[in-house]
Amino acid sequence: MKSNQQAPSGGVSRSQILALLVCFLVIVFDGFNTTSISFVVPRLAIEWRQAPSFFTPVFISTNIGAALGFVIVGPLAGRFGHRAIGVASVVLFGGGTLPTAFAFDIASLSTMRLVAAIGLGAALPIAITASANLIGVRHKVAASLLVTTGMSVGAVIGGIAGGPLMRHFGWQAIFVVGGALPFVLVPLFFRVLPHASSINREAEEKRPVNSLKTLFRNGLAGYTCLLWLFSFLIFMDVYALLFWIPTLLPSFGFSADRAPVGMAAFSIGGLSGNILMTVAVTAMTLAGKVRVKSALTMGVMLVIVCVAGLSQIAASQGLVLLFIGVIGGGLVNGIMGQTALAVAFYPPEMRATGVGWGLAIGRVGSFVGPAIGGALLSRGWPAREILLTAIVPAAAAIVTLCGLSLMGRGAPRYVGRVAIAEH
Repeated sequence: MKSNQQAPSGGVSRSQILALLVCFLVIVFDGFNTTSISFVVPRLAIEWRQAPSFFTPVFISTNIGAALGFVIVGPLAGRFGHRAIGVASVVLFGGGTLPTAFAFDIASLSTMRLVAAIGLGAALPIAITASANLIGVRHKVAASLLVTTGMSVGAVIGGIAGGPLMRHFGWQAIFVVGGALPFVLVPLFFRVLPHASSINREAEEKRPVNSLKTLFRNGLAGYTCLLWLFSFLIFMDVYALLFWIPTLLPSFGFSADRAPVGMAAFSIGGLSGNILMTVAVTAMTLAGKVRVKSALTMGVMLVIVCVAGLSQIAASQGLVLLFIGVIGGGLVNGIMGQTALAVAFYPPEMRATGVGWGLAIGRVGSFVGPAIGGALLSRGWPAREILLTAIVPAAAAIVTLCGLSLMGRGAPRYVGRVAIAEH
């Protein structure tokens, strides 16, 4: 699969499209497996006769494992190559998910999720970096956004298919399906990765950097810190809501069997926002200027409005799901956006490290958020008041975006012919 072969017209060749599709599907399965636990927990809470708040360690172990994967992927890829680590990460998250079907208590479930999540975390930066390298300098931001949309697609598939799978085959079916499907992609991912990494081989040979220190040198420190803070805040909100919305929905009149519908609404909103963002960025790329930060700011502002409405208005179930969908769109776009900013800002030789560490810091937020939600739930806070707390990280994220715009104006740029607007 000669993925670095350009189309004669200077566009995108068929082999590049196929290679991008493989990267996209890897992230789809990543998204399915990452979010699957959120709609399995309400069923397990009933079967195991445990309060939902007792499952907080499961959510935390999932995010700790993913954070470990994000942190180690850069150094390991630098030492063993993107092909070896990329394939190993897919094998790990598939092989680690299958035994989860045999979990018998919260401790065993947490342990199995930790192992699988290391692979989930390692696969994401490899696939995103490969997609950016595959498509070339001009379209790398749009390519990274497009491929990252796979996270939302996987979550939507889980939200839609999760209920029927559990009704007909039990909760174990979620992990059997999520663990088996990634192995189908292993041979294709094996073929794609060497070609993707070879596009920037010359740059990598000049300066083979995979160290955390490189993200703080040559004027990068300020931007790196703010990007990490934004990632932390967005992941904190996304995963607090994604993991606990199914559990909170009964307070809004939903039955326990309909809990996956809330996650589906959140994920469908995220997917819709992702598609709009990708289309907009592609159009702005062709026009020569990409205003990612402005788009992200508008999305987070919508999140604040909808969270306030959901927590204060006595709404019908349809309106509740609409609010949840808009919130998902604004927040999941933030995850895509912070990844796109890292892809655009860091040069190819440190891109995997930059993307991986940004996601790792985000994952710290992603277990802090659910932990806070679980603590508030265990203290008996009403569902509407718990949701209202999501406004605080969202408002802080807007302030951080303003700081990124100011900091970015004086920072070095590694974006080739495309100008990334700093506002």
